[in-house]
Amino acid sequence: MSPLPDLEKPVTSHIEDKNDIGIRLAKLDDAELDTAERHIRDADTYTDEQYARVRRKMDFIQLFADKQSLANGVLFGLREDTKLVGNEYANLTTFFFMAYAIGQLPMGWLCQRFPIAKVIATCVILWGITVMCMGAAHNYAQLAALRVLLGLFESVLTPGFALLTASWYLRSEQTIRQVCYYTMSTFITVISNVIIYYLALHVQTHGGIAAWRVINLFLGGLTVFIGILNLLVWGTPENAWWLTKEEKNIARSRIVSNATGGGESHPWKWDQIRECFKDPQYYFFMLFNILITIPNGGVTTFAPLVFVSFGFSPLNTVLYALPQQAIGFFFLLVPGNIVNIFPRARFPFVILITAFCCACLLSVGLMKGTADNKWTRWALFSFCSTYSCAMYLTWPLMSINVAGRTKKTWISGTALMTFCIGNIIGSQIFRPSDAPRYLKGLTGCAIAMAVCMVVVGAWWSYYEYTNRKRDRDFVTSGLTKEEQDYQRKLAGETDLTDIQNVHFRYTN
Repeated sequence: MSPLPDLEKPVTSHIEDKNDIGIRLAKLDDAELDTAERHIRDADTYTDEQYARVRRKMDFIQLFADKQSLANGVLFGLREDTKLVGNEYANLTTFFFMAYAIGQLPMGWLCQRFPIAKVIATCVILWGITVMCMGAAHNYAQLAALRVLLGLFESVLTPGFALLTASWYLRSEQTIRQVCYYTMSTFITVISNVIIYYLALHVQTHGGIAAWRVINLFLGGLTVFIGILNLLVWGTPENAWWLTKEEKNIARSRIVSNATGGGESHPWKWDQIRECFKDPQYYFFMLFNILITIPNGGVTTFAPLVFVSFGFSPLNTVLYALPQQAIGFFFLLVPGNIVNIFPRARFPFVILITAFCCACLLSVGLMKGTADNKWTRWALFSFCSTYSCAMYLTWPLMSINVAGRTKKTWISGTALMTFCIGNIIGSQIFRPSDAPRYLKGLTGCAIAMAVCMVVVGAWWSYYEYTNRKRDRDFVTSGLTKEEQDYQRKLAGETDLTDIQNVHFRYTN
């Protein structure tokens, strides 16, 4: 058949230079265009009711809680039992994120070459086993080796979720789904912390195996169980066994309007990687991830020790940390739902949240650690975790605003490598010698939040400028709305990038 359908034939008259999208599409082979055109045609054959029915069937949630095992373990004798000294506890977090960074591109390649869901589920099982093994560690070297393995296995999570979500959901649906993943992480952490409290209380009362070892065995076993469930259930629209043949077609057809492609495997395209280095949003992703995760590396790892510095016992610290998790749950769910309804509220929310978090971090660090202001510092520190809302509202843009399978994989992988750099910095600016106030660490995190606000503002402006420029170019192109929409979808189905597809508009 001809490379372009009847609707597209008038478009060729508007080709003026070698960069025109019409030429790019005309260079594709007939088989690839046939498949793309079939997906576009199928998208118009199903009703809204059919799409809604399949979407309800697709909605499932992945829970994970093992990140807290090291942080809670330090309260119940991990440092003493494994003879950690000096900065070795902070180094364990550094090793984790170094491995997490190294694993990004290999895991992205695996997700590109093999079924995404199976790769994720297998890694979930392996990191659950690793967490259980941490419960048997006896020294720093063993803990360090296990933390490296944990970082490698867990590195698949965020890029894998981004690719998997993009293969199932409309761009307008992806933010709230990804926010739900992370919200459920916070929710399950609250539940697991309550269980951890009673496990630790039982061990302290009746003796037996050390509480921190029990915590790792519990969280690791839970993670393995969830991984096995995911291995049995997860898939993309093309290989999900729990969808009928018609439902698979509906699931695949409903995301055609994304113009970012589906979950199919594609060959690795080096030209898409080269394009990343010319794309301003790539650098915004990297800068944002470094800055927003500096508090993550420090506050998450040292939160239990900061709570202890307020005068709480190690056991009560688990309970007094619960409001922090509840606040995180609220600050994720409410803004996430608002952004789902009003997409343009995303960047204003991110700026407001980072400003609020900056103020809380600075206040906790500057306040004197006296008994009179213990509860004030506790309340302010409980709000310091709100930075995660800004992070999770922005991460979905890696799947929403990036088209081209290789480009999406590369950006999510390398941007999350900078996520690891931020966490490493955060874990190192909190020094044992700064206890109990940790003024340097908290101030450093506050400065990172202040700079982050500037980066987010510039990022938002870039999307606004690019969309307006493309709108102006469309007006002068002479294309009809129907021709533009068809070319936009066809470009997405044939793995063109968001820069190559001039009809693509960024969500801002």
